Amino acid sequence: MTACSSAPPLRTFVLTPPLAPTALAATTAAPTQRIVIRHVLVPDYLDTTDIVMRAGTNEVKVNGTGRWDERLSQGLTRALAADLAARLPADAVVLDMSSPTQLQVLVNVNSLDLWPDGRCVLAATWTIIDHDAPRAGASGSATFDSPAIGSTLEVGDAHLVDAISSNVVKLADKIALTIGQRTDRSALPAH
Repeated sequence: MTACSSAPPLRTFVLTPPLAPTALAATTAAPTQRIVIRHVLVPDYLDTTDIVMRAGTNEVKVNGTGRWDERLSQGLTRALAADLAARLPADAVVLDMSSPTQLQVLVNVNSLDLWPDGRCVLAATWTIIDHDAPRAGASGSATFDSPAIGSTLEVGDAHLVDAISSNVVKLADKIALTIGQRTDRSALPAH
């Protein structure tokens, strides 16, 4: 009876890579600032452990061979925090608000369209809240597009996850730039 079953085993994916051994080394310098990454908001139909893909203009389907190890919003939050920590090594990037923070990053993923051919389009907005100077906050928005990588028969689950991860890296680049510009402006002398 089991010989009749030809479906591949269900694979489970995360958006964060393993921590590099060099990242485990403790730094002795105090962080420049403490940045908290708030829970990333995603559309409700995506916030599941299913990998949801576009099947047409107004149709989505659940990927039958792969799934997330955690809800997509949690995975995006962790991946974004890891990517920001890599881009802002002088800062302490954290996921909780258990201790005072200077900056708070709020991200809203407005859409995340994953296509069977590997194309991924991520549209997001973000706001940086500065607790030391609430009026000096910053915000931004962008759309990131990873091109198709093959026919729907050639693209595996790992390629789909890589397409999303690639766009999260691009989002982290933009947010880090926004944080850097805010920091640069706050360092300017007042006129």
